[in-house]
Amino acid sequence: MRTDAMKLELIEWLARLKDPGVLGSLLQWKKANESQDWYHDLSAEQRASIERGLSDAAAGRAVPSEEVWKRHGWQAEG
Repeated sequence: MRTDAMKLELIEWLARLKDPGVLGSLLQWKKANESQDWYHDLSAEQRASIERGLSDAAAGRAVPSEEVWKRHGWQAEG
């Protein structure tokens, strides 16, 4: 089946569709397919910085958030 014929068949089916659950699922699927991963919009320098941070965390070179809160005199919420 040609692409144009498949599109037409889907459009006709969608126009007749009344099930809100199926419509909602299709809309979520559409939005998920249209959204772009924000990581790809970052500069090379930003991506490198994130990779360094992940590497530091994996190697145990990270400071717990509670310690950061204490250093700055803030109280952690929760």
